[in-house]
Amino acid sequence: MKKVARRSVCIALALGAVLALGSSAQADIVQFVTTGVFTGGTNTTSGTNVYTAPGILLTFNSSLNNSVNVPPATQVSFGTINSTGTTTGGSLGGTFTLNIFQTAPTAGTVSFAGSLSGTISGNSSQAFIQFATPLSKNIGSESYTIVSGDNGSPGRVNIAPPSTNSGLTTIAGSVNSVIPEPSSLLLSALLAPALLALVVRTRRSVHGGKI
Repeated sequence: MKKVARRSVCIALALGAVLALGSSAQADIVQFVTTGVFTGGTNTTSGTNVYTAPGILLTFNSSLNNSVNVPPATQVSFGTINSTGTTTGGSLGGTFTLNIFQTAPTAGTVSFAGSLSGTISGNSSQAFIQFATPLSKNIGSESYTIVSGDNGSPGRVNIAPPSTNSGLTTIAGSVNSVIPEPSSLLLSALLAPALLALVVRTRRSVHGGKI
């Protein structure tokens, strides 16, 4: 019985080592900013961070000076939409493109395209942005994901009217690392077969009555 007990302890220690190494991905400090561009509405603002139409004014406020430590995944804001300039309101049409610029640990850019739909007024809104899939994109070893999913629709961002939350709507996102540390993967791969062999030997000893 002592041998079985010792082997059980060894299994537990080996399993703990594999799990610890497998989860010890190299931490990255990720720095990024966002911008946003509307199309549609009136021609004077199309192609900028401002959307205008008769009775409608939406402004995208960029998310700046972001610095997060990943992994694990970190919840972030990709920016806000301000509707306080909207008065009589009307229907939305066109697109909104969210751009993410990463400056560290490596430089790169990803964009998420969405369509504008619905109606909005000073105190009521059925307006929203629906981002197209894929909702997760990578820059180097980092992953950026749009986690907003209003009305149960992934990638949907309902736009609040001026009378709600001061007219501010947040585009919710997540940042994570997608590539574990190579050395951790190698050590895990080396330890896994040894752990499996230890488990098999222990089972044979127990079932064979060898103690």
